[in-house]
This record gives sequence, structure tokens and C-alpha cells, in this order.
Amino acid sequence: MSDRLFAIFDIGTTGTRSVIVDEEGREVSKAYEEYPSNPKDIGVHEQVADTYWRASANTMQRALAGCKHGPDAIVGVVVTTARDSITPIDKDGRALAPTVTWIDARKTAKSKEMAEEIGQRNAVRKMMWFSENRPKLYEKSYKWPHIDAFINNRLCGAVVSSPGEARYGPFDFETLQWSEELCEATGIPIDKLAEIKDSGTTIGEISSEAAKATSLRKGTPVILGSGDQQCAALGMGVIETGKVKATTGTGTFVITHLDEFMEETFVMYCHPSAMPGKWILEGVTPGTGLTYKWYRDNYCEPEMALAAQTKKDVYQIIEASAASVPPGSDGLVMFPFMAYNLGILYNLGFSHTKAHVARAILEANGYTISFYLQMMEGMTDIEFKELLIAGGGANSPLWRQIMADCVNKTVVLPKVRDSTVIGAAVLGTVGTGIYGGFKEAVENMVHIEERREPIPENVEVYEKQYKIYNKLLNAETGKILDAIS
Repeated sequence: MSDRLFAIFDIGTTGTRSVIVDEEGREVSKAYEEYPSNPKDIGVHEQVADTYWRASANTMQRALAGCKHGPDAIVGVVVTTARDSITPIDKDGRALAPTVTWIDARKTAKSKEMAEEIGQRNAVRKMMWFSENRPKLYEKSYKWPHIDAFINNRLCGAVVSSPGEARYGPFDFETLQWSEELCEATGIPIDKLAEIKDSGTTIGEISSEAAKATSLRKGTPVILGSGDQQCAALGMGVIETGKVKATTGTGTFVITHLDEFMEETFVMYCHPSAMPGKWILEGVTPGTGLTYKWYRDNYCEPEMALAAQTKKDVYQIIEASAASVPPGSDGLVMFPFMAYNLGILYNLGFSHTKAHVARAILEANGYTISFYLQMMEGMTDIEFKELLIAGGGANSPLWRQIMADCVNKTVVLPKVRDSTVIGAAVLGTVGTGIYGGFKEAVENMVHIEERREPIPENVEVYEKQYKIYNKLLNAETGKILDAIS
């Protein structure tokens, strides 16, 4: 193991992970903390902002405690976070209201009128909502950072975001800075926004206060990360044309590399990459993994009790029963758009069991990946030969096989499932000069564990089921567009 280590904060929607990674892409130690449940008001999805900092500090302390080299071996700190989640703060960095997450669907009449101009810059809609509905708080606020800038400020006093995070605000896709024209049109003061710098840039050093809270060494360089999915693509080696990855966590994110910006469609996003000057094309289905968690929390009390008694992972117990159900779940199809209150269990009959529902949720993820792969192949005129996968869903052999069968492609699994963490560490190694560029870093840090082939008879079943899924998608497209516009 290398003695040069990186401390990574991976701050997600449902929990935070702190991981110590060496320069060869090996995880040395890690710790995870899940947040308390969020309110379930329709259209509102918030989290107490200090929850992110508390979970970050707690998990980093535990990760460093499990690292025999200690904080002196850490040569860089990198933050990667769930994107499109903003928090109003005062000049001291204190939150004035809960963080409004990427799942939140609030908007105003004016933002609806400006839908075409705003596009998929969802943080703009959220700021406009606060300006109209909580004007005193809006006026009092100093900045509206995304989670990366919120945590960077706590670590080193720099309210700085990467282009991959900032793109959800009033962002100019040509200059990769804030758009003065869009700020003026939406009424968002540009001085309330974070500074934008390239990922991989050193933005400061760990402060005395941050060192005390996290156990990191004071003065350790803080290197600017990127959004979780940008880092996930980088951490899986999706750094050239023709490569594609799918990450299944809270949602499902399908991403391919672009050398140049591509115009967005209603379901496809074009984001700045973690690599300065490059882009990614991304399709998102929010809530796929969250649907599985909803199923666990509401319908699997016996399985959770058994997991507690046997010290097993509850999902392994659930998936053991799901594996007993044949591919295609005996005709049951799950439409996983629960984030928009559009979830559907289609063809549900008296012969279906809890295990059928579990498997149908897993298969829905495969269908949504298939949808985006087909669209990307059409947009880029490239046929992908294989699919790189990561995220919590990739830990399950059953889920991996379902993905391979649904997309009818070789599924490639990295040795380290936390691809977001590895991507953040890649930024650290390039930013500190350990590697001369991203290709060299990826070659040294990204390693493959498994290649899984589709099973032909399963592919035939899923092709039939996918047609049903696609009909549901077509039928609900108008409602989905209304929810995201």
C-alpha cells in the first residue's frame, strides 16, 4: 500500500461516506452514516444542513481511526456530493434553512413561464421559490452554496463549487461561469452564488476548527472535487468516447463521455465533466434505489429482524427470496417513478408475492438503464459493447445479472464499488501532481473484478417485459415532464 493517502468525503442524499484511499485506488478504511428520515410532504424534500457536516465529521473521525498511517499520511482532501442541493447560509457559514435537495420539486409561476430559458438548471427554480415565498430569509442570506461549497467552506473557508455542481444554478455553458443575463432575468443576485473553479484545483487548507471536528491534520490541502456522478464516471474510467456506465444508488444514473457539449433533451442532461474541458451525457431516473429502500422499510420488518439477529445484510435476505422468482417476475412490471408520485405496479395479480415485488423493483432498474442506453446510442451514433456498473446495486450478484440480461451487454464490475470515491481520489492524485493526467491516473487506480455476460433465455424474457415498461413510460411522459419542468 502506498503511504500517500487521500481523504474523501462522499456526501449523498441518504447518507455520508468517508473513505481513505491510496494513490493506487485501494480503499484503506471507511465509515458510513445514514441520515434521519426526511419529511414526506409532496413536492418537498429537505435535509437539516448541519446533518451533512455532522455525518462528514463523524465518519471521517472513524475512517481515520481505522487507518494505521493516521492523518499525517493524508496528502489531500476531496469532497464529492449529491448535486443540485442548495442551502442558504450567513457570512459565518451557518445555515439559515434546511438544504433543499435535488429531489425537491417546488417551483413558482414565474419559473414555469421561464422553463425554456431556465432549462434543467433546477437550483434556479428553488432560489426563485425562496425569493417569492420567503423573501426575508432570501434577503438575509449571504450565499446559496451547493453541498460541495457548503462543506468546502466548513473545511477551509472557501465557498467554491465545481462546474459540475454549479451547472444547476444560473450557469453559462459557454464560459462555465455564472450567467449575468440569466441572473438578471431570474432576479438572482450573482454575489449570492459560490465561486466556480475547475475540479482538481487546490482551494485551501484544513482549518483548525475543521481539524478538531474531523481529526484531519490542520493545513492538509483541500482539492476541489466534482458532483457524485461526474466522479463516478471518472472512477470507472469513462473518460473517452464509447464508454458508458450506470450507477444505482438513490437513483439510477447512466453516463457516457463527450468531448464537446451536446444539446440537452427533456430526459438527457449534458454536464461539465470532472475533467476540465470535457462533458458527460447523463440520463437520470430518480428514486430507483430509494424505491428499494422504501420497500425494505415498509414491508420487510421480518427480514430486518432476521438481519439484526444474524448480523446479515437485510438486502441479502430480501434478494435471496427475489432470486426464487423467475426472470420477468411472472409478468409483474414496476414503474419506478415514485419520486414524482407516479410509481406503478403493473399486471399485479393474486399469484404475486412479496418476493415478486422485490424482484420487479430490481428489474425496473434494468429497464430504465436500457431506455437510456438506447437513447444514447441513437444520439451519439455509437453502439456500446459493454456497461460499467457501480453503486450500492452493484454489490448484489442478482442485480448485476438482471442488469446484464436487461441491457443484453457485458456488465463490467470494478473492484472498488465506490466509484464516486475513486473518481474523487483520481482528482486528488492529478491535482497534487502524483499523476500527470487523468488517463495515467485511471490506468493506475481503476481495476476490474468481474465481467458478467447476459443469459440468452433471460434476455428474451426481458425484451418482452421492456415493451410493457416502455408503454408505461410513454403513457406517463406528460406527467413526468410536468413534474420536472
